[in-house]
Amino acid sequence: MPVRYIQVNPKSELFVGATRAFGNIAIVGQTDNAATAAVNVPTVFTDPDSARAPFAGNVARAVALAFRQSPGPTTIYAVRVAAANPDWDAALEEVAKLDVQIVLLANTPLNAYNAATVGKLAAHVGSVSNTGGDGKERIAVAMLAKDATDPAIVAGTLVHERMYYVAHRADEDAAAAVAGVIAGYEPHVSMLLKPVNVNMIETFTDGQIDAFDGAKINWLTDPVLFPGRGLFLGEGYAAPADPTKVYIDVVRTLDDVSFRLKAALIRAIGNFRVDRAGLRALQTLARAVLSPLEAQGVIESFTVHIPLLSLLDRDPASLTADEIAHINGVQATRRIDMATMVEYAGAIHRLRIDLVFK
Repeated sequence: MPVRYIQVNPKSELFVGATRAFGNIAIVGQTDNAATAAVNVPTVFTDPDSARAPFAGNVARAVALAFRQSPGPTTIYAVRVAAANPDWDAALEEVAKLDVQIVLLANTPLNAYNAATVGKLAAHVGSVSNTGGDGKERIAVAMLAKDATDPAIVAGTLVHERMYYVAHRADEDAAAAVAGVIAGYEPHVSMLLKPVNVNMIETFTDGQIDAFDGAKINWLTDPVLFPGRGLFLGEGYAAPADPTKVYIDVVRTLDDVSFRLKAALIRAIGNFRVDRAGLRALQTLARAVLSPLEAQGVIESFTVHIPLLSLLDRDPASLTADEIAHINGVQATRRIDMATMVEYAGAIHRLRIDLVFK
């Protein structure tokens, strides 16, 4: 799968925390009158109990539920919106500034009433991921209403590769629970059959699951092949318009690889020269990032191609006038193009077994 072209800019905000985790969560939501936290001011938490004082109601419960997952998040930011006439746009603008990779709206099920609000969440993750600066890429988790079985609710602008929708039959905030689960795993790990700690007794029928599966909506289930009782994610779908990004781990892995590459390549800016030795060193930096990922099985393979290096490797006497002019132009502007191709296989999601008796 090709990785998009990326630009490394020396003015980037990326390099404040180049070793960031990819499981920080931001929870935006309404609270009850007992809350003391200021409106639209992010507050960071590293344990569930600390959220009970400044927050109350939906947000406090969502923070606690996300932390309840195992493995789970290490850091959660909470942002309170006003109970009356909440300004979701202002709250999400504050979230855009945070070092988070997963965003959700506390106890805000996707239904006809909340569709516009969830639409703001989808627009947020799309906009910030594309234009919000290096290292700000993120996904969002949203839940359908309890017992909802019609996948047609996810339509229009709600269909987005950075949205992870989950169907459930729980009284608790399933989106917060699932966000906590996603935060506990590395980006390349599939979400299929990962345990979710949430209270839910009834599960969906096979027909309902087929409908969710066709619409790329995830669901909570209790597989009969697993001993005992427990809830698990039935799939790891994103809600993509792009057929190459069907699974949320693909999106998160692309974000991870892009971040790692840019964090490494920033060292070349202002130091490496636009010559054969400098571009070889640049290529080595990129390989130093991708080779360990290949060795660990995160990616299958990769190639790093710098077009100008192909010309610099040749005998100068064999270059045409246009090729020499191109080299001179690149050295004058000091802008280097580099293409990185990464092959990502992902985990097995379907297994067909044929038993033959003779």
